[in-house]
Amino acid sequence: MDDPDSFEGCRRWLQPAAGPGSGSGFFTSRTDLVRVAQRAARVLRGEFVSYLDVAGSEVRRVTIDVPDVDRPVARLDVVETPAPFGLTVRELQVATCVAGGLSNQEIATVLGCTRRTVATHLEHVFAKTGATSRALVTALVAAEDAYVAPLPSPDLTLPGTLLAVLRDPGTARRPGRAVRPRPAVLASIYPADPLAGVVQAMRGGVRLAVHELKLRGGIAGRPVEHVTVSSTPQRLVEAVTELADRGVDAFVLGNFPLRFARPAIAAAAATGAPVLHSMTSQVLSDAVHADPGTLGGVFQVCSTESAYVPGLLRTVGHLERRGAFAPRRRRLAVLHRDSTFGPGVPDRVQRQTAEAGWDLVFLEAVPDDTLGFADVVRRLERADPDAVSLAIFPEPTLRAFLTAAGDLRENALLHAAWSPAAPGFTQRFGALSEGLVWSTVIGNVDSPLCAGFEQRFRAAFHAEPGPAAAAVHYDMVNVLAHAWSRVSRPWDFAAVREQLRSTASFGVTGAHQFEGRGQRGLSYPDDTVDPTRGHPHLVYRITGGTHRRLAPPVLS
Repeated sequence: MDDPDSFEGCRRWLQPAAGPGSGSGFFTSRTDLVRVAQRAARVLRGEFVSYLDVAGSEVRRVTIDVPDVDRPVARLDVVETPAPFGLTVRELQVATCVAGGLSNQEIATVLGCTRRTVATHLEHVFAKTGATSRALVTALVAAEDAYVAPLPSPDLTLPGTLLAVLRDPGTARRPGRAVRPRPAVLASIYPADPLAGVVQAMRGGVRLAVHELKLRGGIAGRPVEHVTVSSTPQRLVEAVTELADRGVDAFVLGNFPLRFARPAIAAAAATGAPVLHSMTSQVLSDAVHADPGTLGGVFQVCSTESAYVPGLLRTVGHLERRGAFAPRRRRLAVLHRDSTFGPGVPDRVQRQTAEAGWDLVFLEAVPDDTLGFADVVRRLERADPDAVSLAIFPEPTLRAFLTAAGDLRENALLHAAWSPAAPGFTQRFGALSEGLVWSTVIGNVDSPLCAGFEQRFRAAFHAEPGPAAAAVHYDMVNVLAHAWSRVSRPWDFAAVREQLRSTASFGVTGAHQFEGRGQRGLSYPDDTVDPTRGHPHLVYRITGGTHRRLAPPVLS
């Protein structure tokens, strides 16, 4: 045989720490592989490295074994092999770059092709491997040891032992010349209403979270850049488009009217970037559930407003058993927002009311911005309810109803959803807020984490954070940062979305897990009986200008 150390296509080289080494004549023309073995003998101890050598259209499996001995040697085996998953050499190079954390543009630069060509190659990689995300490609490359050499770029983030033997010392980054990582760019969009306390609280929560991320050195050493925009509802889609053109890595949205929010969320999701929001419309989560291909990047941090009626009736039952409330006939009236009123609402509310042992005697949808309630109140008085539940209305609409309610308040408990969470609500509403019961499916919980947040918020803005809005948006940023910290690049949108779906994080408002229908958060006890999997459904009564919690009575 010409190569006595060859067998079944394998070429073997035994490389001592010093000296020429010995092995197959194949290595006479592949001195680059010998240099890899020499480097392995110097830098590795008791370790094993495997990768793919590509030359032209040929693919070979290279394995290097370094024993843990006083006189280290490296055994180098090279075996001809079919490419894993039937990938071409170029597709293997693209997959290695993906596993190394490069974006499509970065891959195009190092391979000397266009971004569109890279995208085509990546589509082929997905099709052949069955992967559905860059994160899965990364996992498959690692499982198959399918990294290719020569390395397409010296800047890949790969297993340390592999880089130690494959990266040419001459191309290693020199001290002081390290490339600064591209920032993770967060975009937040809020209504252009400087007088809205809830908007200011939300913006403050995001600003505080971003500030604290910067103080911690960013996310895994990567700086964080925050772009915040004020927008009218009518310009919301335009604002999203402008931010998308800037190349942002994620969107956080404040609360906008549904008819403007839906197309804007769709436009943001079309970029592939994750979109986080705290709007409670069931229409939004149902849309994500119905079209995960288009809206799979949309995440709703809280439950929907469908939880408010059963939450109220559950609390009323507690009050009744304690002797703190005595309904005469257990009759409920509900005023719903016209913007989120759908054909399924009457049946749902009727069922929820009956399950609690009450009668639904009034259900009506009114425009979100209604300011005249005289006729509605007259009809409510004729219905003679024991409790009236109001959907989430803007403050002017809520004020108009409370002003018109008058005598109705003498005989019925009034309940509002979310709106009183705005900082300074009781000061603005004065006597109108007295006795009002209100609830939120996400808000501040009793914990050292929450107490610390509230203290830092006051110190930063010389204002109160309020019982919900600031904390919710503070948590949204940190939920996103948690996902970013677990991927190699924040602009690997598929990997970030997968992390948001599959991992739990904990914040000021409780546990964040997007397990509800349409990738929404869970409410406890509405959606889960496990308080560690969701956000407590919080119910308050305003007494003496103070929010006094009714349910849950104690939070651990």
